Amino acid sequence: MTPSRLAINQITTKSWSLEQAIVGYARAGVHGIGVWRDKLQQCGIGRARSLLRDAQAWVPSLCKAGDLAAMRAHGASAALDDCRRACDEAAEIGAPTVVFVCGGIGGASSLADARTQVAELLLQAAEYAAKAGVTLGIEPFHPMHAAERGCINTLRQAHALRQQVGPSAKVVFDVFHCWWDPDVMTYTAAPYTQETATVQLCDWRVPTRHPVTDRAMVGDGVADIAAMVRQFEANGYTGPYEIEIFSEDWWAVDPAQVVATCIDRYRQVTASAALAH
Repeated sequence: MTPSRLAINQITTKSWSLEQAIVGYARAGVHGIGVWRDKLQQCGIGRARSLLRDAQAWVPSLCKAGDLAAMRAHGASAALDDCRRACDEAAEIGAPTVVFVCGGIGGASSLADARTQVAELLLQAAEYAAKAGVTLGIEPFHPMHAAERGCINTLRQAHALRQQVGPSAKVVFDVFHCWWDPDVMTYTAAPYTQETATVQLCDWRVPTRHPVTDRAMVGDGVADIAAMVRQFEANGYTGPYEIEIFSEDWWAVDPAQVVATCIDRYRQVTASAALAH
């Protein structure tokens, strides 16, 4: 749980460009940065690679690919083509994982049909991911998003899908989406820790005012984050902890202050997990 394992997902400081985020995080002593593809494209892959190298930065994940429902509008092969591009981009900047957002129902005939189509897309993309040397990180979404944003909704479903796809897939554990899951402690234990690509930290605000852009800062909500971290650590997880905050409130704060808060809350939650252990 050393600071070297802390990353900040750049959506947390939404107003910063990729260049600004790399420099701003490194200035505060954080060298892990979760990269978003739109910011990467604005920066340019070659320049991003150079900036990451100069800052001695590492990238736990590249967000996002998949979203089958949204990609259907662009043609039958659009989702697969996008997954392949994302894998290439991840390989270029040294990101081991492409966050795979499954998408909602869209044009599928049912929720079950949407899930079948997601599995088919993952199976098609897996071979390309393996050749690129990256994994597809399946992210289960809170059930409130099943129709529109993510039809894979539990850790059990995500790990079953990961097992079906094979070694080119892992699971992205996002506290916002997973904290409520009755099986959450099962899937923070071995052997599932070894199949977790990244742990994204945030909190569940009460009351939650918006389904997407009202996440709480770590420690400001009701999720038992310390218990999850403690379980991950006790069962051999050695991967990154990536703070990812979608929040209109936090986006209005000076990004440098947001980064300082992220560092402080990471220290608090990891200390609490260690003391309880």
